[in-house]
Amino acid sequence: MTEVAPLPEYDALLHEVRGLLETSRNRAYQAVDNIRVQAYWQVGEHIVRAELEHKERADYGARVVERLAHDLRMARRLLFEIVQFYRTYPLVHSLRAELSWSQYGVLMRVGDARARAFYEGHAARNGWSVRQLEEQVRSDLYARSVRAGALAAPAVPAGIMAEAARPEDAFRGIYHFEVPGLPAAFSEDDLERALLSHFERFVAELGPDFYIRRRQQPLTIDGQVHRIDLELYCRAIPTVVICDLKLGPFDDRDVGQMNKYVNYYRERVPRYPWEKPPIGLIICARAGQEEVRYALGGLEEKIFVAEYRVKLPSEDKIKRGLGALSGDAEAGDGDVEAGARDSEDVT
Repeated sequence: MTEVAPLPEYDALLHEVRGLLETSRNRAYQAVDNIRVQAYWQVGEHIVRAELEHKERADYGARVVERLAHDLRMARRLLFEIVQFYRTYPLVHSLRAELSWSQYGVLMRVGDARARAFYEGHAARNGWSVRQLEEQVRSDLYARSVRAGALAAPAVPAGIMAEAARPEDAFRGIYHFEVPGLPAAFSEDDLERALLSHFERFVAELGPDFYIRRRQQPLTIDGQVHRIDLELYCRAIPTVVICDLKLGPFDDRDVGQMNKYVNYYRERVPRYPWEKPPIGLIICARAGQEEVRYALGGLEEKIFVAEYRVKLPSEDKIKRGLGALSGDAEAGDGDVEAGARDSEDVT
């Protein structure tokens, strides 16, 4: 059998071409869905306007929806949602082109206008899927952000430079990671792999200005190779964030190791004039306030410590999810997701 000569750098080319095609498909879907959002808004406006013109008849709106559903062969529920959509967003210029009709369906269920605007902004900026948006609404990210004092700054008009955030405002004291499929007895490697396999949820929990640059980044110091769990970037500061995931409680030895990595980055890794010096972030299962304060004495601007909570599906939910998978893979996935939603936080 004749061997086929390898093509240099073909895998990289394949990855780039596949990415371009996927991007173009996503843009086409988004354009079509945006047209639907605009059309539904106009339909809602016409229905509400007709209802106002005949407000002397209390049942006019409901009867119009019934007739339209029959004549247009549309679901009554959809037409009522369209009316609610217009009443929730009465100004057409407030609609975001980045959001789909399904995402607006989730947002309409958020009663607090401030919370709804919060989720709108994050979904648009971070490209959340419908499922991601539902998860953040369900986990009450808005309320948690209010309690943590970590609400995103108001949108900055185009062409105006946003003021850099203080590092202490960019990090939370506790992060809640929802990780489907993580075994009950997990290791640090298990946790890292599980978080990165659901990296959209992980980054969404970190905050809207974070993204992952590298994982298991090697550093050579005195001929010895060290590996950094995650290299993040926070554009709000802006700076590189060296993240170390620790399975157990906080240990003051972690600070010495992180300080070494931060100093290496500050001295050896180039940065742009507008970037701040690198920062270390240690995320561990538990962290005593006094122990952290004494261990970080003098290093508060270089290293931050946070706790994590991991949400695991209950054993009963996992069994039900596996049972559903045998008959219907898609429905099973939803049930396992539901199990994660009903589970307790563990550390």
